[in-house]
This record gives sequence, C-alpha cells and structure tokens, in this order.
Amino acid sequence: MYSYEMNAGYSVMDESLRMKVTSILDCFQDAAIFEAENGGRINTQYLKEKCLVWLLSAWQIVIDRRPALNERITITTSPYDFKGFLGYRNFTIEAADKTVLVKAASIWTLLDTQRLVPAKPTQELLDGYDLSEKLAMDYAPRKIAVCGEGVEQEPFPVRKYQIDSNRHVNNVEYVKMALEFVEEPDRILELRVEYKKAAHYGDLIVPVVYGSDGKMQVQLKDTKDGLFAVVAFKFK
Repeated sequence: MYSYEMNAGYSVMDESLRMKVTSILDCFQDAAIFEAENGGRINTQYLKEKCLVWLLSAWQIVIDRRPALNERITITTSPYDFKGFLGYRNFTIEAADKTVLVKAASIWTLLDTQRLVPAKPTQELLDGYDLSEKLAMDYAPRKIAVCGEGVEQEPFPVRKYQIDSNRHVNNVEYVKMALEFVEEPDRILELRVEYKKAAHYGDLIVPVVYGSDGKMQVQLKDTKDGLFAVVAFKFK
C-alpha cells in the first residue's frame, strides 16, 4: 500500500470549486507511479529494461464527494491480485478525518513492448509487489454494455498535449473527451472506462453518445468504426 497527501489546489478545481473528475484520475495515476518510483522494486526503469509496460484496461470510480478547494486529502493505492497477464489495483481518496470520498478499482494489462502482445508476469515481477486486501465495493464488470440509442457527434483530432510517455493518448484524456458531453458533472456518482486500443497523435476521434435512465455512455471511435475507449457515467 502506498499513500501521499496533498491540498486540493485551485488548478484542479472546476467551476463549483470541487476537484475535477479528471483530476481525481490524475491523482490515482500519480499514486501508482509514485509507489513504483519511491522505493518500489518494479519501477518504470525496471519495466523498460524488461521490455514491459502496464497498460490500463479498465476503471471503475465511485464518487461520494469530490474534494473541495484547499481540502487536505490522502490518496492511497494498493495492488490486490494478479490473474494471468492482468493486474488488479484499488485506489481511495480520504478526507482529513479518514472519511473515504472516492474509491476505485482498476485492471491493468502487462504488455510485451517488443512483440506487442500481453505478457504473463514472471515470479520476480510478482514478488516485487506487496498485495493488500481487496477494497470493499460493488465491483462492476470490466466490459461496458451499450445502453440506449447512440448519436454520433462531430469528430475531432488527437492533440499533441494528449500524448504521454508511452507515445499514445494518456488514459485520462479519453475521460476528458467524454466529459465534453456531460451537462452536469456535479451529478456524476460513478465513472467506468473500458480501454480498447490506443489513439495516437493525428488520429481522428468519432464520439457516439448513448443515454438511458440516469446513465450515459460515450464511445470514442476511429473513422473505421473501431473503438478506442468507452466511458460510462452513472448520475445521482
């Protein structure tokens, strides 16, 4: 288990002075990297030398309350299981009084960067992680079932600022794309993301929006009907 603390600053606030949904994901992303780089045995350099990378396959994020401006919060992450080439990791954001504001489950795929195929972790890699108890929450399936009728929106290109060190669109950027179609982000109770394939600089994103019974989905497609990601929202 790894934790770090921070004050929720103005730069991560939305117009309601609550932490942006995408900033919550940024905190979780940073926590996983901090754990690896600050004393973790399996860090980015180790994975690079072994021609491996952990790619995010799915998110499930349950929001009780988004942190307020200048609120002191603790972000915690812990891997809890491995199955084949998949790794499972939990995250939380806690208030100063230890109240859990946000909790999350994530699924990661270990990829061989030379052959571009999933790779089963070695015993050395597995031994490099300290597993914690699985967080108590209602776990959703990894795959997101389509709801309602979809309406295609105006396509847009991937920008340079959306590319990360893996040379493709960062996982948080897909959520930012989907949030463009959410009218009331304050009502988001749960967020799920299923990542299908990586988008790269210059790719054209074709969004298709679905909505039904307090739920909304945004499929982010390519121009040939291939799927980059699906982002699903459940509202209060």
